[in-house]
Amino acid sequence: MAGSLKKPDTAMPPSIGGARPLARRDFQVACIYYPGFHPTPFMESWHGFGWSEWDIAQRSQPRFPGHRQPILPAWGPFNEADPSWSSREIDAAADHGIDTWVFDWYWYCGVEVWNEALDRGFLQAPNRGRMKFGLMWANHTWQNNHPASLTDALASLLPIRHSMEDLDRVVDLWEERYFRQANYWRIDGKPWCSFFLLGSLMDHLGGPAETGRAVERMRRRAQANGEPGLILGVFTGSAAEARTARELGFDHVTTYNLVHGRNQQAGQATVDFDDVALAHMDRWEEFRQTGIPYWPVVTQGWDVSARVHPYEPWPPKRWNWPWGHVVTGNTPERFGSLVRACRRFLSLQGQKDKVMLLNAWNEWTEGSVLLPTRDQGDAMLRELAAALAD
Repeated sequence: MAGSLKKPDTAMPPSIGGARPLARRDFQVACIYYPGFHPTPFMESWHGFGWSEWDIAQRSQPRFPGHRQPILPAWGPFNEADPSWSSREIDAAADHGIDTWVFDWYWYCGVEVWNEALDRGFLQAPNRGRMKFGLMWANHTWQNNHPASLTDALASLLPIRHSMEDLDRVVDLWEERYFRQANYWRIDGKPWCSFFLLGSLMDHLGGPAETGRAVERMRRRAQANGEPGLILGVFTGSAAEARTARELGFDHVTTYNLVHGRNQQAGQATVDFDDVALAHMDRWEEFRQTGIPYWPVVTQGWDVSARVHPYEPWPPKRWNWPWGHVVTGNTPERFGSLVRACRRFLSLQGQKDKVMLLNAWNEWTEGSVLLPTRDQGDAMLRELAAALAD
């Protein structure tokens, strides 16, 4: 079938290819929400009043024949911190089968960035009850890739730091501002939240033993605030790191995005989505073999060239992020095929709570978008809804 995965019955691992799709009622669909498309004071202090990542998205240029850039919304650039726009997004997501948005959340020892999309947009939208939401603490140092310099190394704008005392502050803030919301995402009655980087946490806290104590401390803090506990996750692409996370007391792991192909070579400038899809199935199966609760990720694509200077030569001369390959051929039909493959994988999992994670709702500057676009309209959302239908 045109647009589907190549040789779907033989290219998949036999365990996945032979499985029946899990019934829709038996799993949840969560989707990454990147809140970078509205003004926020810290970024304005660097880039000017009214600046948001729409600026670099709109200035992106095609780097090779057929390159799908710029990737822009069919709605036109909009302010996601405006409740009226958030309301429109909520309807689009809920109407096409998404249950929960996982908001990237940015906190730097009290300095907050990009929180307005959640606080002023989503939480003030009149139809917010149609969607659940959860927080993924994107605990990485923020670098200036707006866009990245043509010649210079990436400048650090906000360094990440962790301490036991700061974790207390975070859990208290989560409780006061988010956990008390009626549509906060809970699993077994406990609020869910996650870290992006386990390594950052371990480095700053002093190693595995202190990190394990921090995980327990966060749960006790939540209980002191009246919660039955916390469901804590970690984002990782490594089965070895997943084992470490479980040993430290985290409840589950997942993967933010998976963008390399099964057969990709070093320095390969473009990678076809079929190859990326096959790599997904390999990774899902690898995690399943560990026995660790894992939420499989399904990518819509990958292209961070918008974060690189528009006059950067192609192919890239550097291969450290955000310089790198572009995923091509990520058509709506191929995306839908990968969603269907993930439903088969979910039926093989023994864990109680099953979640499919989608990347992403609105990563406009990283080439992974489910919202309607100028060139494809709402085809991605329609394929998602069809793939999720029983």
